[in-house]
Amino acid sequence: MAKITRRLDDDKGLDSSAYLKLRVSKLNEFEHNVVLIIDEIYVAKRAEYSAGEVKGLTGDGALASTLLCFMVKSVVAKYKDLVAMYLVSKLTASTQFDCYSEVMAMLRKVCLDVVAISVDNAATNRKFLVDCLCKGDLTTYITDSVTRQPIYLLFDPVHDVMNVYNNFQSRKEFKCPPMSRNLPAGCHAQFQHIEELCNLEVDMTLKKAHKLTPAALQPKSIKKTSVKLATSVFSESTRDALRFYAEHENKAEWNGTAFFLTPLYQYVILFSFSL
Repeated sequence: MAKITRRLDDDKGLDSSAYLKLRVSKLNEFEHNVVLIIDEIYVAKRAEYSAGEVKGLTGDGALASTLLCFMVKSVVAKYKDLVAMYLVSKLTASTQFDCYSEVMAMLRKVCLDVVAISVDNAATNRKFLVDCLCKGDLTTYITDSVTRQPIYLLFDPVHDVMNVYNNFQSRKEFKCPPMSRNLPAGCHAQFQHIEELCNLEVDMTLKKAHKLTPAALQPKSIKKTSVKLATSVFSESTRDALRFYAEHENKAEWNGTAFFLTPLYQYVILFSFSL
């Protein structure tokens, strides 16, 4: 925390050093595409005197109850940085939008391109997306006012994937309705295919579904919220293993489950910052 706060301007909370420019200068063109993650941390409402300064007060002198944090994570690389923290006494959608606008201006200045915004399902975040960004009508993306490029809006992606994983594991099958993209008409996915794949490779030294483990198939109650287990089922290697055995081991029915995992794997990529 000390290293972070030394980089941040006490009044605005923005990165006020050359640190961010230096970090970005080492990225290639593709790594400049980032997800902007917004999250709030609730803190004790108190002021402390330290090193000749009073900490814990907002710009207008009120006691802070929330740290509003902005983080960026490259879509195609491991690069990530905490770029801003704001002390807020009462977090509202309009306050969050003002902070967001400042952060976006800074990110454009250092040549980072935001392709998605990720928030959790808190009421303030929903209001921020619907009322401030989408002007009252929630859409899947907004258009950046400067670059004119789409910025996709993600609601709580970690819990989205966890809910799909828990339902798939407990209900054992999904019958998908026809969709114009991503899935073929009548796609039928069965969790049994994932179990059969794991059993097929259990004694193999080299496994195609190398991330898949027995713990992901029968998780203990305390492990049902494990992101690692969910992503092992929805990983690229699991999908590709299903496709391989469907083609070479006379298991054509596994194709439906492989098709089902494809969009989930793509979605997992977007929130890989949380792993």
